[in-house]
Amino acid sequence: MNAKPTSFDDTGGVISLTQWFEKIESIFEICSCSEANKVKFAACTFTNRAMTWWNSRVKSLTQPVANAIGWESLKELMLPEYCPRGEMQKLEHELWNLKIKGSDIVAYTSRFEDLALLCPGMVTPESKKIERYSWGLTPPTQGNVLATRQITFDSAKCLV
Repeated sequence: MNAKPTSFDDTGGVISLTQWFEKIESIFEICSCSEANKVKFAACTFTNRAMTWWNSRVKSLTQPVANAIGWESLKELMLPEYCPRGEMQKLEHELWNLKIKGSDIVAYTSRFEDLALLCPGMVTPESKKIERYSWGLTPPTQGNVLATRQITFDSAKCLV
């Protein structure tokens, strides 16, 4: 807890949850947190409604079973609880229709990366991510990205 992890309280929707996942995973890495301790550590950061939600899981499963579910399983349990399907559909729609505004490639790329993180099914595998990214670019730039047949998203975004 000396790493001062961000608490999670169920406010802010999918973006807040995703940022919390990223922050907690960063702390796991820095602290060399074992897989067996990740859920226990994460649960210590829950507050308000999230704590109530977790405590109800613990009561139905028992503490040892709840702590043993694994980090990826905890994330899978949290997603439907804190990311309503309607909110996810709005983000997917935004990603599908995302276009560059004017010549602000930095803003476009930043928003694309945020949405890609939130909607991984729409940009997996990497080739699909590059294709989706290029669709929002202006036609000449789009053609350049597609013609070079980049293998990674990072290499594709460096072209623009």
